[in-house]
Amino acid sequence: MWSDKETIHDCLGFSRYIAVLKDICLHPDLAPLTLGVFGSWGSGKSSLMGMVKKYIDETSDDGDKVLALWFNAWRYEGREEAQSALIHAILAKLNNEKTFGDDAKKLISKLKEGASVLKLAKFITNSAITMTPDINGFISCFSEESEKVAETMEQFEKDFEKLLKTIDVKRIVVFIDDLDRCSSSKVIETFETIKLFLNIPECTFVVGADVNKMQQAVRDIYNVNDNIKQRFASDYLEKIIQIPFRIPEQSLLDIYCYIATLVLGRYLDNTGWIKLLENKKALINDKTTIEETPAIFKKWAADNKNKFGDNHVEAQGGLEEIMPFVSILAHGLNGNPRQIKRFLNILALRTKLADANALKLDAKFLVKLSVIEYVWEDFFEALVETVDPQTGSSSLLKELIKVSESGETENSDSELLSTFIDSTGLIEFIKAEPSINDDLDVRPYLFLAQTSISRKHEVGLVPFDETAQTFKDRIASSDRIFSITGAKQVSARGADVASMVANLLLKELKHNTNSTIKTHIILGLQEICAAHATHYVKVVEVLGSEAFKNPSQGEAIASISLLDAAKKNGVQFPVDFYKKFTSISKLAEAIRKKK
Repeated sequence: MWSDKETIHDCLGFSRYIAVLKDICLHPDLAPLTLGVFGSWGSGKSSLMGMVKKYIDETSDDGDKVLALWFNAWRYEGREEAQSALIHAILAKLNNEKTFGDDAKKLISKLKEGASVLKLAKFITNSAITMTPDINGFISCFSEESEKVAETMEQFEKDFEKLLKTIDVKRIVVFIDDLDRCSSSKVIETFETIKLFLNIPECTFVVGADVNKMQQAVRDIYNVNDNIKQRFASDYLEKIIQIPFRIPEQSLLDIYCYIATLVLGRYLDNTGWIKLLENKKALINDKTTIEETPAIFKKWAADNKNKFGDNHVEAQGGLEEIMPFVSILAHGLNGNPRQIKRFLNILALRTKLADANALKLDAKFLVKLSVIEYVWEDFFEALVETVDPQTGSSSLLKELIKVSESGETENSDSELLSTFIDSTGLIEFIKAEPSINDDLDVRPYLFLAQTSISRKHEVGLVPFDETAQTFKDRIASSDRIFSITGAKQVSARGADVASMVANLLLKELKHNTNSTIKTHIILGLQEICAAHATHYVKVVEVLGSEAFKNPSQGEAIASISLLDAAKKNGVQFPVDFYKKFTSISKLAEAIRKKK
């Protein structure tokens, strides 16, 4: 099983960012600084910040005079002012690291008193925004105390900078984690506290958060006109966060390596785990292909049997069970590391439950049906509703497999079946190895499925349809550059994504009447077929249909190129069929020459 907590072990290829981020944090010309580490829930923000902090701790000696502090904002939700908590946490870190003389002790005491006074700033700010207290009380508070607050804020900067010089600290780096879990008011309090330090050159703040949540907090607190809310929120964050760093989306190769590392790590002791992470940099390079990845990790496991004890065979089996499904897992779970971990944990739990209950099932089908449950949840729920209690087979699954074998995807007399025939990638996934038999007894798998909380409320998956539809729309556009770029992007993806996009494009090709778009689709399909030749047959069938009875010049020229490539790949078609396109192309060429 894998922990959901952040880790300082780099399984995600973050090492390429750590040294750069550390240099930014400590760069003298950038101070004072707030660095934003932005990413969605589960993308690895906390882990990346933890690695940067660890790197600062390990590479900074006493001569550098650098202190790094971790502050979890969510711990103080509902307990005390974030402003006071953060200030006291910074002072506590200094107190733990340094021995204070009398001068430093006096400054510490003064700063703590200042932190208490600054609580009033929160009261004044909230009152000005919400006007919730009575007007007389507000005016009295403002006139009598606001001057004291302003003086304290100015003095706080001077005292804190003086303290750092007194105790000989050249830089303090504060990592603020889980801010996006806090209420909007806590988020703004924390930002206001950071602003206190932004005139002190020795201070760097690193804030890990989902930028959308941060902008929402600003909009919640500052009740500005709806028309300018988004711009206001963006401007506010830009004033606080000088340098934003968004965690890049994991590539498919990164995710393959991540999952392979997790699977093997499950059977390794700590020494073996560290060696695997160290060796991974040498195992994988820019020339490594996705297809090579499983074999690379299997070989590593074979070469390091002594690191697995008695679990070597199980480790190899774990790779064989999971790796064929990595591509669809990566897309179905949007490449999110935390979601992938959660899926693997659920799968591990189900495997243990199957053994404990002596359930007769096939491990590869357990993985496959679990993927269907995650990625095509509506279909899985319908499958549950159509199980024969006597045999355990699903009539819906049977019919869908029959359709996949016959290729007849239209004119179904079942509305339920029609709903899922066009569910992008579902039929292709069911047919892919290990293919699911129409008589498969799904009852033991459904029993295990009951043991997990519904993903509909837990994970918030990105549907497969969205990925495929986005690429289809790009290719089937009137912009030539946009179209061919989209086709190249699909060609670089796995076979599953290419299959889904190709099928969507073929449907579009049959019904679209715009000649430019149809030409772009044909060119895009040629690009996809060049990388995944199995799609040539279907494309040629469509080109021979009624939809291309009278192709335009552009369509004809694009079709000839595709048909030539298809013929080289062994696809046969009538000569007259080919001549239909060449005659139009020659006519177009003759007209062009006359002009």
